[in-house]
Amino acid sequence: MQPAISTTPATTETPPVLEITGRERASDSLWRSIVRYRWVIIALVSRDLKMRYRGSVLGFLWTFLNPLLFMSVYTLVFSIYFLVGAKGYPVFLLSGLLAWLWFGQSIQLGTVSILEGSMYVGRTIFPTQILPFVPVVSSMMNYIFSLPLLAIFMLIYRIDVGWHLVWLPMIMATQLLLCTGISLITSTYNVFYRDLQQLINHILLLMFFAIPISYPLTAVPEKLRPIVTAFPLVWLIQSYQDIFFYNRSPDGLHLCGLALFALLLCWIGKRVFDRHKEVFAEYV
Repeated sequence: MQPAISTTPATTETPPVLEITGRERASDSLWRSIVRYRWVIIALVSRDLKMRYRGSVLGFLWTFLNPLLFMSVYTLVFSIYFLVGAKGYPVFLLSGLLAWLWFGQSIQLGTVSILEGSMYVGRTIFPTQILPFVPVVSSMMNYIFSLPLLAIFMLIYRIDVGWHLVWLPMIMATQLLLCTGISLITSTYNVFYRDLQQLINHILLLMFFAIPISYPLTAVPEKLRPIVTAFPLVWLIQSYQDIFFYNRSPDGLHLCGLALFALLLCWIGKRVFDRHKEVFAEYV
């Protein structure tokens, strides 16, 4: 089973007060809006993180418990039942799983962000394009908060940490762009076709098992490896595994290709979003 994603509706809490001057317009470009409305984004991200485990007894501890429980299950299945023989397998698994949780949460929550942020849609001074960006950032913060768990297991299994960690900011920035581009596209079409959010869940489940997150690439049948390795998300997961588990630099060609692909998706996503955003209010 794919790791569960919390999708608590954002409408269950009063929206934060937004201080926006008359010179700021919702027609700004995506990146200009992100910079200009950074305090609004921080407020929305903070609210999202607080609401994610609201009402639970353990609260913020689920940030560590969720990946820890998933890691325990997959370690049992793959390293004991399926005999995946990687030394320090929990580190291998966590290095990919944490990145996947960020990706999956971003896409699932980003897809429904316009519908759940309907109280903001139609306000002429509010930049609607930041709504799909908020769950991407909050999921990224969840990823950052989970990194100490990975560090603990690296110490337990004596996995060396080298200078290759300098690649981490670039890999994370690339994933931020990738998730933003996809969320812009899926959130737009989900306004008109509500079945998309259900379809996204099944696609993510298929992707989780189809790409080497919980198992090494060498476990993929040789005739299928060219197909699997042509998938950009595989490059992303392998980049994390390279720096955290294999203590080596990620493939530069793959990482550059992924960055270009992510930028292209952002450009396409912004165009798709801008083409339809004027009629969002009629559908939400």
